[in-house]
Amino acid sequence: MTGVADTRLFLSLEFPPTIDAKKRVEEFTQKEIAKHLLAPSIVLTEFIKVAGPRLGKEGAKTRLRFLKERGMRTVALEEEEALVAGDLLLSHKDVPTADALIASFVKSGAAEYVVTDDQHYRTLGVKTKWF
Repeated sequence: MTGVADTRLFLSLEFPPTIDAKKRVEEFTQKEIAKHLLAPSIVLTEFIKVAGPRLGKEGAKTRLRFLKERGMRTVALEEEEALVAGDLLLSHKDVPTADALIASFVKSGAAEYVVTDDQHYRTLGVKTKWF
């Protein structure tokens, strides 16, 4: 089964902390894309918000298109994911809404894990995987 990307994956890919991390995250991301990595629409929004000021709006969109061309699948947030995320947020009020929306893909069975190192997902009881 596949993973669902958290925004941290794309930010780490674009702005790695070290040269060694750059190589590791690139290899890791390619393996995840080969397994049909899902990228929820909220992740695209967050990436443009954070990366856009550094790359420019078109530069950020180009990076996302490149990932899609390599095989990443973008997915819209549907009613099921919204309702699952709402349920999660009732029990975990301090978790960001975007994280609950991303986690909902795992909770609803569309993905096996979230590709991230963000601790919020463990709080939500969601399996994670990181490079």
